[in-house]
Amino acid sequence: MTLPLRYQQIVDELRYRINSGTYRLGERLPSEDVLAAALEVGRTTLRDALEVLQTEGLVKKRHGSGTYVTRPRAPVRYSLGGDTEQTQPAAQNAIRTTLSATNIKANMELSVLLGVSQGSPVAKYRYLNQEGEVPHSVVHVYVPQSVACRDLREIQMVRSPWGEDVRRLLVKAGVHVEASAQRLTARLATAEEAKLLQITIRAPVLSIERVSTDATGRVVEAAHLVLRGERSEAMFTTLAPNPDEEATDDRTSDVDAD
Repeated sequence: MTLPLRYQQIVDELRYRINSGTYRLGERLPSEDVLAAALEVGRTTLRDALEVLQTEGLVKKRHGSGTYVTRPRAPVRYSLGGDTEQTQPAAQNAIRTTLSATNIKANMELSVLLGVSQGSPVAKYRYLNQEGEVPHSVVHVYVPQSVACRDLREIQMVRSPWGEDVRRLLVKAGVHVEASAQRLTARLATAEEAKLLQITIRAPVLSIERVSTDATGRVVEAAHLVLRGERSEAMFTTLAPNPDEEATDDRTSDVDAD
């Protein structure tokens, strides 16, 4: 059995103290020297733990004053398998989305994801979503130009932080999305993601890969969503089976068996 790293144990202990009210909202934590001595760890380990807690929104460092307990921000919710147009992040009025677009050449990873040859032209859209000054998610959307060669400037207004605006361009181009498959992964942030989301590479992220295909199975759009893991919720909706239909199926099975 692999034991957790020492700084992870300190994160768990401090998180428990904050959530249990030992350290109250707005209260200043003991100095790093006092806290490190009490927890029997070095200052470097303690700082690594405090960095994680700051990423989670549980503490905030004030230069020249100390580290204070803060209230974490509301979680960001993303609906899997449904209409993401209707799923809005928490405090939607405070969300600001910055969209950038460019044309790139498909590298090996994109060529496999999109089913195109390496070096093929691809339209790339990036949605960087912020709540105030704090980033909460980044979305990269890729569309092969062989599918729809549209003017990248056609997206005049961002309506969805999840990149659904790109699908409107596909509709305008006569491209119909028949199905979308989504794969969810919980992992640590890459260096690039940490920079964009202003977190550490030790921080968890929720990674969602969405691949959309048309009726022929051709990939018409692929999106990669990365959300700060400490603030993310993925919502799954499953329709309950119709009892009448189940009864009908059972009766049909009995007849077939005879």
